[in-house]
Amino acid sequence: MADGVDIRDRDIGRPSVPWQEIARSEEFRRLESLRRRAMLVTLGIFLAVFGTFLVMSGYARPFMHKSVDGGLTVAYVWVLALTVVAWVLVWAYLRFAERLELRAQEFLRRGGYEEDR
Repeated sequence: MADGVDIRDRDIGRPSVPWQEIARSEEFRRLESLRRRAMLVTLGIFLAVFGTFLVMSGYARPFMHKSVDGGLTVAYVWVLALTVVAWVLVWAYLRFAERLELRAQEFLRRGGYEEDR
């Protein structure tokens, strides 16, 4: 694989995609950096909210046990909000990933690479 061509692609007569060349390109590195940054931001937001919930549950028990409405406590509301935050983060990341996928496809088209699908 010294020339960056996968032997399996030669066997079936399909032109091989030079993945190593693509991985070294500046555009690919930019796309990968955007993806990594978005993932770390969403993970950071979730960990901050969840970590705060854990700390508050351990050290601020009287506050977490306060009733919001009847048997509904601050802790229950926080867990429900945490679930909503998780779904919103997933939704936002998926929308971002769709846009990133379009940019990646455009990059492959501009480079003359055909995408296997």
